[in-house]
Amino acid sequence: MYTGIFKNAYKVIKTEEGYFPVRFTDKQLEYYKNLSKATEDRSLCTAGICMDFYTDAECITFSYRADHFSRRYVGFDFYENGIFKRHIEEALDTKQSTLTYPLTEKGIKRVTVYVPNLSRIRVYDLDIGNFQCIKEQPSQKLLFLGDSITQGMVALSPSLAFPTQVARALNAQSLNRGVGSAKFDVDSLDEQDKYDPDSIFIAYGINDIYQLKDMADLENVLKTADKYLYKLKNIYKHAKVYIITPIWCLRYDEDQSFKEMFDEYQKELTTLAKKYGFIPVNGLALMPHDTKYHQDHTVHPADSGFNHIAENLLKIIGR
Repeated sequence: MYTGIFKNAYKVIKTEEGYFPVRFTDKQLEYYKNLSKATEDRSLCTAGICMDFYTDAECITFSYRADHFSRRYVGFDFYENGIFKRHIEEALDTKQSTLTYPLTEKGIKRVTVYVPNLSRIRVYDLDIGNFQCIKEQPSQKLLFLGDSITQGMVALSPSLAFPTQVARALNAQSLNRGVGSAKFDVDSLDEQDKYDPDSIFIAYGINDIYQLKDMADLENVLKTADKYLYKLKNIYKHAKVYIITPIWCLRYDEDQSFKEMFDEYQKELTTLAKKYGFIPVNGLALMPHDTKYHQDHTVHPADSGFNHIAENLLKIIGR
């Protein structure tokens, strides 16, 4: 009954426990499951997914179960007619609850509820009144591939992760396939993927180079990235592809050898992007070089940092 209200999911599974939206193909989920418990948890998280519908209700209610936590935060964002109205932050590690939200707009209004990015959410016992699914077609289809920063670590408001902000600004459908700790990994791509994006944003790299000991190790990292981009180009033949190099992190200013590695990697990844006809984006230009814009004061952006990334990325792609 409610499957059609879930947006930005690859598919929605309905079970006796409720509605379970997923972001990946079955093959990809199995691959991440076999890599490690942590990657399985992160691949099952509901990053970028929302419930989106018209209703004449004065109040909406739904229950949820949360598991497979990447982080302990559980928060929901509520929009009415495209306006961010309220963020509801649950207690840390909340595994089951019921939310009731009184709507502020009268009559028929569009309601959009973003579910957490950093845990798996299953929704059940919905009461959203006399609702209708959204019939308007999105302007385009976007695909975001990357690590924890793409997944939304650590935006406390799920709709403020940069992929969701970009998609909202473009009135686009999006699929966020960020997975915390992920690197360029050719086996994470599925040749049988049924999602056909118009544009793809790839933001791997910081995990690829963070543990490297010296420049000699960089060659293998770049070879892996090369294989990944070759395979991606053959799967998504008609998509415009943006390659985002790593964003600024505190270590860039504190560790000279890491800075040199980072700069060399950025230069070579930019060359690889051009080799395949992709568009390189300088990640260092996307947010201020200041730890106050990072939730952990080192690597992962806070809501404010994601605001800058989204704003500057939209400028670059020519919104």
